[in-house]
Amino acid sequence: MNKNTLPTSMKSSFKVLSLLVLVSLIASCSGGSSSNENEKSKEELAEEKTIQDLEKLMEDLPDPSLVPFTLKSVGANFDRAHINSLDKIESYKSNRDKMALNMGVYASDISYLAAYGHEEDCIDYLKASHSMAEFLGDSAIYNEDDLNEFRGHINDQNEDEIARILGKLFLETSLKMEEDHHLTMAGLALTGSFVEGLYQAVITLETFPDTPENQKLLEPLVKIVLGEEKALLDIIEVLNDLPFDDTIADMITELSILDRLYKGDLQEIEEKMKSDPDFILTRDVMRDITLEVKRIRQRITEE
Repeated sequence: MNKNTLPTSMKSSFKVLSLLVLVSLIASCSGGSSSNENEKSKEELAEEKTIQDLEKLMEDLPDPSLVPFTLKSVGANFDRAHINSLDKIESYKSNRDKMALNMGVYASDISYLAAYGHEEDCIDYLKASHSMAEFLGDSAIYNEDDLNEFRGHINDQNEDEIARILGKLFLETSLKMEEDHHLTMAGLALTGSFVEGLYQAVITLETFPDTPENQKLLEPLVKIVLGEEKALLDIIEVLNDLPFDDTIADMITELSILDRLYKGDLQEIEEKMKSDPDFILTRDVMRDITLEVKRIRQRITEE
């Protein structure tokens, strides 16, 4: 097996981790209700729909480690432009929604850093995520021994142990925020994580040397981008469930533009790839989606 290829067990571990984190969020949001099944308020029914849509999103959402380990497997070099700078955290404190979106961005960045063995940066990003969770009202568990063990496993590229320790760090969290904000935070964090994964894929397609050999090499990355339409639709559905504010309305608008590209340009690319074995995947054919993903990511990460 190629040492740069993500093992199936690792993919499953990260998927389980994401699902467990979401279950923890949902459990803390929905617990304590004593209403009769036939006497549910509109608010309770709306919350149930949000939870169902979040669960469907988690089923369709690609593994957060899929893009970074694919990047590594095709020979893409580590590039700090693929991750969001921690220097921006202070600016996010004026907008809690933006803070939640970027918690998701940083979660994907941790996977990218882990894939390339940058253990010290991984620790810094985990510590930053801890401080962001505290700012948003969560009391995240922070254990120096766990982080030291995590550092060693990143250095050894022990993917299963990386997933196990991340699971422990994220699951041992006491969520104390009010119900609506829990669901809003979950939806926005998943949105940020999804967009960051797409960004890391398209920015590589844009910057990778455009040679015939590389065009074939990058096909797996293009297929990942093409395969994320279901997750995109799920995210739009979740955002439509949440109480509207400027950030959520903005994300719905931007992701709806992306959806139109999936139904147009990307559908044509996918059909050509299936029907024409000689079809050449140049960066030009991915230009529109690359520009749109970069624009959405900029709106999330910039002040």
